[in-house]
Amino acid sequence: MKFILLITLIPFLCFSQTISINTGGSINIESNSSFSIDGLELTPTNPYVITGPNAISLDSSPITVGDNSSINRVYNFSTELSNYLGLVSFNYEESELNDILETDLILQVLDLNGLWLNLDPVIDLTNNSLSYDFIDSIGFSKVTASDISAPLSIATENINNYIRIYPNPTSDKLFIVSNFSQKAILFNALGIKILETNESELNIVDLPSGIYLLRTISNQNQISTFKIIKK
Repeated sequence: MKFILLITLIPFLCFSQTISINTGGSINIESNSSFSIDGLELTPTNPYVITGPNAISLDSSPITVGDNSSINRVYNFSTELSNYLGLVSFNYEESELNDILETDLILQVLDLNGLWLNLDPVIDLTNNSLSYDFIDSIGFSKVTASDISAPLSIATENINNYIRIYPNPTSDKLFIVSNFSQKAILFNALGIKILETNESELNIVDLPSGIYLLRTISNQNQISTFKIIKK
């Protein structure tokens, strides 16, 4: 693979563990080329431009959501990358794993809706790396890794003290915990109603993998909406 990085429209400033692109600056990544900063590598399918202002940094402090925590390696983009399509490779040190087994690692990105997405990566135990190929465009502002049994997304589904949906992602059932009775309606990505229930669990084992929207309506007429990932 050819590695070419075209940097245009200076000003562009580079520091240890941080790349800062000022207003008017940009990083152009050509097709089949890669851009790498401290172990995070982007290899877009098509030419991709990261425009300023943006600061790309590496943080050694983990992300904590509820009782769950990432490893001690988090990449931050001060301005979200949008419409990214292609490979993301994430390198780590074994000392950063927070007692998580390498074989249990998943890649996590914080999307433009503020939700942590759990991605099942290709794990290279020899080179200590995770990689995931986005075949659908995505936007994200953070990249890290965590334990498949304790992803950061679990606690993001809490809406005040009234309702909780878990597990998410799931491969079979969703459970609804609330202080009030709830009607749950599941929609596909096109907004078509798929399932509806007044029970506290929803069986989605027969649905295709993908992203769904779950709308709950309480007997107090409180409406909440959740993004659900079916594995």
